[in-house]
Amino acid sequence: MTTIDLGGGVEPMTAADIKIWARIDRDDEDGLIANLIRAARETIEATTGLVLARRTFRLALDPVPGDGWAEVRLSPIVGVTSITAYGADGTPIIFDPGEAIVERVLGIEAIRLSPAVRMAAANGVEVEFEAGFAVGMVPENLLLALRTIVAASYELRAAVDLSQQPAVLPTLARSLLAPYRRVRI
Repeated sequence: MTTIDLGGGVEPMTAADIKIWARIDRDDEDGLIANLIRAARETIEATTGLVLARRTFRLALDPVPGDGWAEVRLSPIVGVTSITAYGADGTPIIFDPGEAIVERVLGIEAIRLSPAVRMAAANGVEVEFEAGFAVGMVPENLLLALRTIVAASYELRAAVDLSQQPAVLPTLARSLLAPYRRVRI
């Protein structure tokens, strides 16, 4: 199972939002701040499994699980947008998005494929779906964590290369993210 981020979406905060919160008056580093926002968002998403900026993903399954159940480690899942199964000869077979159901059970989000898709998918299946919070719907604790990570990264911009940001996860950000961390047993 492979999940591919197809992009899209709008960052949950703008450079202007961060500049106001961090009391940054200069305009010549807006590009840097935008990159720090992206890096902080990616860190929060990797830590929590929550998608802060709604976008499209592709789930590639080969082999297809026999019961059609594919757990997705991203949430919240909004819905399935397309399904392509690959027959024994590699021919793509397009299915209606209604041939997959988004299921939420005990805090796990999954996509369940219909028997018709499972039967047709001799060489795997690709499911495209949307996941993430709508604009303005990200929980405030996650936004505050994002702000603190960006502010710390901005302060360290001369000491740590952009490719290594965020170099520090402030204590406040760790405590704000703790309730959202997925615990696996």
